[in-house]
Amino acid sequence: MNHAQLRVWPALTGPTISPELYGHQMEMVGRSVYDGIWAGRSSGNANEDGLRLDVLALFKHLRVPLLKWPGDHFSDYYHWADGVGTGGNRPHRVNVPWQQIEPNTFGTHEFARLCEKLACRPWVNGNGLTGSLDEMLSWIEYGTFGGDTQRTAERCHHGSPEPFDFPLWGMSRSTDWNLEGLSAMNPEIEVLVPLDEAWNSARTYPVRGAHSKGMGIAGVSVSHYFRLGSGAAFGKAGYHQTWTALQTFERKLKRLIADLYRHYGERSPSIALGSWGVWHDEADAENGLEQPNTLRDALLAASVYHLLNQHAGHVAKAAMAQAVNALQCLAKTEGPAMFLTPTYHVLDMMRGHRGARLLTHRLESPHQLLDGGGPGTKWRMSTLQVCASRQGKRLCITAVNRSFTESVPLQVEIREGDIAALSGRLLHADSASAENSFETPKRVSPERIELTADGNTFHDTLPPHSLAAYSIMLGQG
Repeated sequence: MNHAQLRVWPALTGPTISPELYGHQMEMVGRSVYDGIWAGRSSGNANEDGLRLDVLALFKHLRVPLLKWPGDHFSDYYHWADGVGTGGNRPHRVNVPWQQIEPNTFGTHEFARLCEKLACRPWVNGNGLTGSLDEMLSWIEYGTFGGDTQRTAERCHHGSPEPFDFPLWGMSRSTDWNLEGLSAMNPEIEVLVPLDEAWNSARTYPVRGAHSKGMGIAGVSVSHYFRLGSGAAFGKAGYHQTWTALQTFERKLKRLIADLYRHYGERSPSIALGSWGVWHDEADAENGLEQPNTLRDALLAASVYHLLNQHAGHVAKAAMAQAVNALQCLAKTEGPAMFLTPTYHVLDMMRGHRGARLLTHRLESPHQLLDGGGPGTKWRMSTLQVCASRQGKRLCITAVNRSFTESVPLQVEIREGDIAALSGRLLHADSASAENSFETPKRVSPERIELTADGNTFHDTLPPHSLAAYSIMLGQG
């Protein structure tokens, strides 16, 4: 079989895909925040309250739903009181995990203003290694409490008389603290409990709900990075390694969902993928975790989003790392200049899934036999991977062709409905290792697809290593 057929049933809807699956992390590493999002109020680069206007614009265009700060590794050494205050009162500290100086000019107030400008939900990550439960409680009090205390008086003195809208609180590592007690400071917040690197927890926590009087946890948080070797110097074997790594991630996610159900039953806490993305060999502390961002990385991101959408009934939040300049970023900046990565275009093309209902579909696709990650092991991979969702009369269908060399003709049939309007976009390049740069900022960028519907059916051909996004308006029938 060298062609594919997709049937979609618009009337058979599943869970709602949380928009917060499409969030991002901002770790205080390299140029992720400084020179990335934060220019500084006295910067020569165009800014608004110190925030880069060009980065603000791209975040607003994507309608970024969730931002996590100040990261994971950094948060293990971050003391929030260093990042509040006016003038030159904020101390310079050593950024221990990333071996740089942290000036603390971007802190709690600046993060709150950024999220307010973007109308997105903040996710604040606390210090579970060198901090304490008391420090965490003090930060929650400072940020979210509306009463008259010393902490809230300090917040007012620093220019924010009203409490911040900080609904999500977590940390990067498991602790022995009574984490469900965090919500005692503010019953309105959601507490996310971190699992260890193996996604295990030795404790069973009370789940927040009607019978817990606001106490308990709202979800568990985990992290996963795809380590694929070099970010740019890879051939067919390195490309195929991407999909083997994705299969490993899928098995891990399904096992966690089953484990949570075994512990909690129908009241299982939701899962938050607290930080995820590709982490290539080129990225290290010395260069601020900067690395190539190729079409291969973007297609992996699309496939991860397909998996998260598929498990929308269990996975509620995710934060890709990082937002700007570091790891799998959306954009890279240098002085006043900026260009968009292929991953940015994936987020833009998949916006139609956010807040939509998952749809039942059936895909018949060619398959490939790939190495299974162990000696002599093989596994059979569907060449195409798809996701279909619905909001009102509009359907969003996205399809990844994961073949390294082969195009795949695709027939899409919308069952029990007619197509009133149809459009599409394609993300593709001559090589899976193609990436954008300041010199060639549009080498990997979407192009419009000419499509014609025949009743409830249309055809397209997906070139190798590509992502197609189809927007379909149903008729009145």
